[in-house]
Parts: sequence; structure tokens; C-alpha cells
Amino acid sequence: MISKKVGWCSIWVLIILFGTVSLFADVAYEGGRSILPSYMTKVLGASILLLGVGIGFAEFLGLALRLVAGFIADITRGYWVLVFLGYGLVYAVPFLALVWNPYIALALFIVERFGKAIRAPARDALLSSIPNVGRGMIFGIHELLDQLGAVLGPSIASMVLLYYGNYRLAYMLLGISVTLALMTLYVAKTCWSKLGLHVPGIRSSNKTFFVKGAINRELLLYLFFVFFAVAALVPYQIILYVAQGMVSEWLVPIVYLVAQGVDAGSALLAGYSFDRIGILSIIPAILATPLTALTLGYGYISSNIWIIIVTAVIYGFVLGYHESIFRAALANVTLEEYRGTGYGLYYTSYGLGLVVAGYFVSVFYSNPIILTMYSSALALIAIILLINVIQHKK
Repeated sequence: MISKKVGWCSIWVLIILFGTVSLFADVAYEGGRSILPSYMTKVLGASILLLGVGIGFAEFLGLALRLVAGFIADITRGYWVLVFLGYGLVYAVPFLALVWNPYIALALFIVERFGKAIRAPARDALLSSIPNVGRGMIFGIHELLDQLGAVLGPSIASMVLLYYGNYRLAYMLLGISVTLALMTLYVAKTCWSKLGLHVPGIRSSNKTFFVKGAINRELLLYLFFVFFAVAALVPYQIILYVAQGMVSEWLVPIVYLVAQGVDAGSALLAGYSFDRIGILSIIPAILATPLTALTLGYGYISSNIWIIIVTAVIYGFVLGYHESIFRAALANVTLEEYRGTGYGLYYTSYGLGLVVAGYFVSVFYSNPIILTMYSSALALIAIILLINVIQHKK
């Protein structure tokens, strides 16, 4: 029997515990990502192409593998096992302190992304199954706490670089929070059990769900919409690459911190909006996306760090909407028993968008006109697809 509250545990406590797990994990991997472009280029000798395409490809692999992870989660209903395993692989972050060339660093980054691939569909399927609370608020609160970690992580990395100038020390210190994430996850699992919540997944012997249940026209339109919306957005690694040519090393994570801080507030606003007006609440973010291209390009040619910070602010605003609304809306175009597979498909589409964005933005970042035209064209396609998704749903 499902309960709203049992002792110290309640639905809201559970949601906050899930968010706190992500907070601690984000301290590690977002802190690590905030200094990864500088670490790979300045310390390990990576090129801008390796940075743009390599990290973009790593992000894609980490997202594409979520399709397999989501499928396994639905078939086995082993959501919690996959979540624990996925968070455990965040321990790849402190091992970045030991590498001596950019390719090994990229390999470890892929391992960390693989961990996220394993846990994300299962975690999101569990979150979407929590009753009595709007999904927009569930994912909005989760993203808010997630991004608080994404602010703390770069802050720690920045302070280490400021006082010690040591990237390797920063990576080792960031690893401490991984243990805290796993401890909090255990508490969340205990709370879930106390409340008597069930896990989603396939309960029958019918395994032909790929055709009959998991994939439909509405979902396909939605996946294409996500791809174009993401491909239109300037990736964070290119923003940080441009910033590192204008400021001291320790200030580069601060630019990332700004983006993540805006993301946190944006996500909560987006989740609140989604519960009231639905998927149309994503429109402000789509319209703002080409501005990231415009400001990045002009910030680069003018060598103006303040314009790059504006880029980070807009990026954070858009990303907050992506991370909350995209995930909440996905639950509306899939059945609960196929939810893990649905999230896997969603993350695959998202990852393909990141690869495309990583390539084209790394090629066009020095030409604001072409870069803005590229982003605007893809954002327009995304809006057209969104209109089709809404019309099909009616």
C-alpha cells in the first residue's frame, strides 16, 4: 500500500533525497567538467577539435547508451541496481588526476558519462512514478538541487586553482562527494521502500513492446524536436574554451558556475510553468537559443569576457528548461511500463544533438553571423516539430 508519509519519510522527503544525491554527484562531475577544457588543452595538450568533437562524442555515447540501459531497466525492473551502479562510476572523476595525455582523460570522461547512461533512465523512470506531485515540480526540484551541486563543484575547482594552481588536486578533492552521493542514495532507497512505492517496468510476458508500446508517432516527433532544439544550442565546452583565452585559469570555472546557477533557478520556473501550461512552456527557451550563438561569436571577436558571461547566462536559462521540461514531457508521450526505454530514446536523441552542436559550433564559433544563422535555422525546425507534437496530441 502506498503511503504519503511514514515516520521521517514522505513523498517530499523522497523527492529532496533524489535531488540531494544528484547534488553530491554534480559536485564531482560538474566540477570536473568545469575545468576539463582547460585541463585537456593547457595541461594535456588537446586541440580545439578534440575538445569540441571529442567531448561532444563522449556526451553522445553517454546519452546513446541510455537507450540500452532504459531497455534493461524496463525488462528487468532492476531500476535501483542500475542507479547505484551508475552513481558508483562517478568515481572516474578523481582518477582524472592521474592521467598524462588528453585521450586517457577523454576515456575517463566517457566512463563517467557511461555511469550517467546507466543511471539516468532508471532514475528518471523512478522519479516520474512518484505519485501525488506534478511531474513538472518533481523534475524542477530535482534539477534545482542538481544544479546547486553544479554550482558548488565549479566553485571548489575554482578555489583550488586560485590558491594552489593544481588541476590534479582539484580532481582528487571533488571525488569526496561521490561517497556522499552513494550514502544519500541508500537513504532514498530506504524511504522508497517505507512508502510502499512500486517500480515501473514490464509486468507481463509480452516482450513485443518496442513496436506496440514504446514507440509511437507522437514520441518520434518529440524525439526529433529534442534533437533540433539541442543541436541549435552552443555547447558549454566551447563557451569555456573561448573564455579561457580572456581570463585567468581560476576564473574559467566561474563562467561555468554562472551558467549552472542560472540553470538552477530556470529549472524550477520551467517545472512550475510546465504543470500549468504544458509543453508550450518550452517556447521561451527555444527562442533564446540563437542568442547563445550570437553572443558567443561577438564575444570571441571582441575579446569581451562580459559578453561571454552573457552567453553563459542565456545558456543556463535554456538548459534549465531543457533539463526539467524535456524530461517531464517525455512521461506524457510514453506508457509507464515502457518509461525506461522512453527515457533511453530521449537521451539518445539529446546526445545526437550534442554531437552535431559540438562539431558545427567548434567550426563556426569565430563567425557570429554564420553561427547565428545555423542556430536560428535549427531552432525554427524545432518549433515546427513542437507544433506538430502538440497537434498530434490533440
